[in-house]
Amino acid sequence: MNLISKQIWVKSEKDFVDIYPLGDVHIGALNCAEGHFRKCVNHILKQPNALWVGGGDHCDCITPQDLKRFDARSLPDWLFSGPASTIKDALSDIALQQRKRFVEIVDPIKDKCIGLIEGNHESDIMKYSNNAHHYIMCEELKSPNLTDVSGIRFDFKCKVANNVKGSSVTIFVFHGWGGGRSDGAEPNKLRQLVDSFDADIVIRGHSHTFDIRPPQLHLYMPRRGAMPDELIERRTYKGNWGCWLKSYAVGAPTYDSRANYPARPLSSMQIRIKPFNQYNVTVCGKRTTRSKPVISMREWDVEGWFD
Repeated sequence: MNLISKQIWVKSEKDFVDIYPLGDVHIGALNCAEGHFRKCVNHILKQPNALWVGGGDHCDCITPQDLKRFDARSLPDWLFSGPASTIKDALSDIALQQRKRFVEIVDPIKDKCIGLIEGNHESDIMKYSNNAHHYIMCEELKSPNLTDVSGIRFDFKCKVANNVKGSSVTIFVFHGWGGGRSDGAEPNKLRQLVDSFDADIVIRGHSHTFDIRPPQLHLYMPRRGAMPDELIERRTYKGNWGCWLKSYAVGAPTYDSRANYPARPLSSMQIRIKPFNQYNVTVCGKRTTRSKPVISMREWDVEGWFD
């Protein structure tokens, strides 16, 4: 686990920051929707207030040493391009070729990266092949290594007149666990995490399910100061970021098609934070204006349906 704090300056109280979790890409799998993923990267590049966090399983990392999962037919065609000598070199270190390709794709947005989570595919290749794939990728992208779980605190700053205003938003990022297919599996796992980790945002992946849940409400009263007329509401936002894999791609059999996984939307989760949103509250019968962060989560589709 890693805990980090990131300071972000915004130009005005009306500004917002968008965060995109990019996990379960599986570069190097035959059914990786690489074209869709590249479109998402290009979108983040064009957005001045966009950041992203890597959610793990960025590369497929399944090599011949993995006797249970490796199947040469599930490798992408680009791994076999060029003369025979080039192909032989590529096949001698498949994970290296996948890492080089992922780094090449996200290189234009590496300065917007908050950090990279280690997924189970990175963990397995470290455990069974002594390959520090995840650590090397973090070094190449000059990105913080968030390990398997990370707590991130965003400290927002804004200069108003001659004063500096501040606010904070906390987020827990997990790669995730389990492979439940039922409609209740993912919401239950998210609920377990929210019950154990106190944060404004809780997100996970691994199951390849795209799922944005309604905010979980917490009602409370202040421990000091004037008592409000009503209980105060705090929200926790939670969801699964999905994946960039086609469940049923034309061509050779894949792990997903053999398992008859459900079809997944090739979309990204967009988390929008307005750190200095103003609102009115009644305290002791008097209306007063205050400021607090406002968070929203939505699906961002590469075809632009939701823009």
